[in-house]
This record gives sequence, C-alpha cells and structure tokens, in this order.
Amino acid sequence: MLCGVVVSPDEKEVIPLAPEPIQNTDGATKNDCERNASMRFWDDFRREHPHLKTIVLQDALVSNAPYIRYLEGRRLRFILGVKPKGHKFLFTYLHRSAEAQSLEIQTDGGVLHRFKYLNQVPLNESNQEVTVNVLHYQEIQPGTKRNPNPKPKTFTWVTDLPLEAGTLMKIMNAGRARWKIENETFNTLKNQGYHFEHNFGHGHQHLSTVFGLLMMLAFLMDQIELRCDGLFKDAFDKME
Repeated sequence: MLCGVVVSPDEKEVIPLAPEPIQNTDGATKNDCERNASMRFWDDFRREHPHLKTIVLQDALVSNAPYIRYLEGRRLRFILGVKPKGHKFLFTYLHRSAEAQSLEIQTDGGVLHRFKYLNQVPLNESNQEVTVNVLHYQEIQPGTKRNPNPKPKTFTWVTDLPLEAGTLMKIMNAGRARWKIENETFNTLKNQGYHFEHNFGHGHQHLSTVFGLLMMLAFLMDQIELRCDGLFKDAFDKME
C-alpha cells in the first residue's frame, strides 16, 4: 500500500490522504510496483484537488526523467531525493561546475548547515533537456567529549523550486520532512496500536486492503483530533 500524507516541517501531526494499494490488476502480466502506484495516486489526487498548490516529497526511486515530466504535466512541484550511486552524472556536474554556489549557516546550539547548490542542471546524460535545481546539504553537529568529530548528516535533492541563499533553509527543511512518512506515519501505524504490518497481504477478495483503508481512516480521525481538539490533546497527554 502506497500512502501519502500532508506534512509540515514545523508540525508533529500529519494528514493522510487516500492510500493506493500496490497489487496486480486484471490482465497484468508483471507485478505492480511503487512507481506505478505513485502515478495512480497522483492522478487521483489531481482529479480530487485540481487547484491545490502542492510540493511532492519523494525518495530517489522516482528521480528520473519520465517521472519528473509526469509531475510537471500535473502541475506538481517537487523536492526529490537523489543518491550518488544512481545519479553519477548529476553529482559530477554539480561538483565540477564553476557556477555552483556554497553557503554555510550556523544556528543556535552550534549546528553548522553547509549547502552547495546549482540551478538548471541536466538530470542525466541521456535526458539533458530535463533540467533540475540541485541542493547538496550537510548538517554538522558540534563535537562532544565522547564524539569530538561527529559524522555529518548528508542529503541531496533535485527540485523545480528556485535555489537562492534566502530559500535554502526552507527547501532543506521541507525535503527532510519526507521522513514524517516513515516516523509519524508508518512507525505510528506499526507500533502504536494500529497493527499495520508489511505482511498484511490482500486476501482472496482484497479483504486486507479494505482493512488497510479502514485503518487509515481511523488514523486520519486521530490526527485531526490531535491537531484540533483540546480535550483529545489533554487526554492524550495524560495517557503518555
């Protein structure tokens, strides 16, 4: 099941959208996959929300030319993860370009944010007409007695949002908010009473898919109450 949620870097709660089952359809000869399910998900989303301004956060699995063209065709902005192993041309272009810019920002607590960025970069050698903006980021925590030289946390994204000094922190925080699909969503569903597991299966007549949809409805209602209902928040805090 592919699940999408509305997230904010500054808010704990997430708002789940209708999930998309990953399964074979009638007449299919190959297994369904996350990428196909993702495209069905966004088709449904755009039909239901034709005018909603949206920034898509996804991982490196979809950082390819056909998928980026697909998002652009549906007026969906994007911040997508990329990895050096799968995007060698892109990383080489960024690090060898004389036009790439760097910026360091130190925030409260001594955390160093190191950026390297470049706009209008060819996505890969085979699809140079597809250009993206590339943001390479490192978070360096201050050293301690136990760990005087902590290893930096490193992320790289491609986006269609313009990269400039004043936007880097916002785009970085938005890109890292994708983790909320793992933490605030799937970890909650697996470990906090919803009993969602990877081996749910679909059943002979999609019974488990129905159970999964009902579970997501319950999760949606809980998130709305956590966000909006003072009495629910008080009861939740007391139980914790």
